[in-house]
Amino acid sequence: MNNKSKLIWASVVAVALIFAGFLWYSTYRAKNKTLLGGESGAGKSSFENAINGEDAAVDEEEIDAEMENFNAQCEAGEWLKIADQSGNLTSVSGKLRRVYPDDESAREFSGYSYFIEGPQRIALAGSSLTKLDYFEDREVEVQGVENTEKKELAVAQVRCAGAETNKNLLDARRKLMDYIAANINSLAPKKAKYQKWAADIIEFVDESRVYVEYYDAVEDDENSDIDEDTARKILVEAATKPGGGYDLKVLAYWEMGEDDYALKEGSDKYEGVADTNSYQFDPEKNSWERID
Repeated sequence: MNNKSKLIWASVVAVALIFAGFLWYSTYRAKNKTLLGGESGAGKSSFENAINGEDAAVDEEEIDAEMENFNAQCEAGEWLKIADQSGNLTSVSGKLRRVYPDDESAREFSGYSYFIEGPQRIALAGSSLTKLDYFEDREVEVQGVENTEKKELAVAQVRCAGAETNKNLLDARRKLMDYIAANINSLAPKKAKYQKWAADIIEFVDESRVYVEYYDAVEDDENSDIDEDTARKILVEAATKPGGGYDLKVLAYWEMGEDDYALKEGSDKYEGVADTNSYQFDPEKNSWERID
């Protein structure tokens, strides 16, 4: 092939790649516009952009601060205004769910982005609904104007409710997490290879059964030259002792494989449980922060 032919061929390939890229962007943009009811990322906080995977350049510290503020507001049961609505307001309570295309249980809400699952299943409608991302899979109370014919509620405001605002329950969770973290090295089926185990994430199936993810503290050392992922996971059953503390029993144990955790001992009795609450330990604040 002569130089002229090579030049022509390279030009054709370049044009084809540009055209393909344009088609991909158009499809991506249209899909996000349809999902969010507007331009992707328009008028949303960095936290909302991040949880939708739309902004790779967001400030992680800003996201953490927003999530921390939201968790505090949620636990206090504070109202978050969504939009002004004209008409008589009514309240609906239940779990706030997002509508996903492959979720058969939400097929009746295919024209919406969110719905309430509870004594009354009802679609959520209106403007500025991307704020509801904060409340996904949480117990909430929503106030708005109901359209009985369409079985939808035009949202005015929303707040966390039920277990999300139960101070005694939340305090009990933090007490259990602190106990597990303090005893993780005696609880773990195997000793840490390098230094000692450090609890990282605790996921509540219910108030007495939790998944615990932990790792070798050597990974926190900036001077460490290890290149392996030391993460481990256990399923723990907890029972309170009359004199204080807990009896802890390990029901299953995982080690990190090539891509994910691999079960090594026991059985995963709660695999696929839909509603779990996860907390991650923040060493700077010395506290557990809700992450979903």
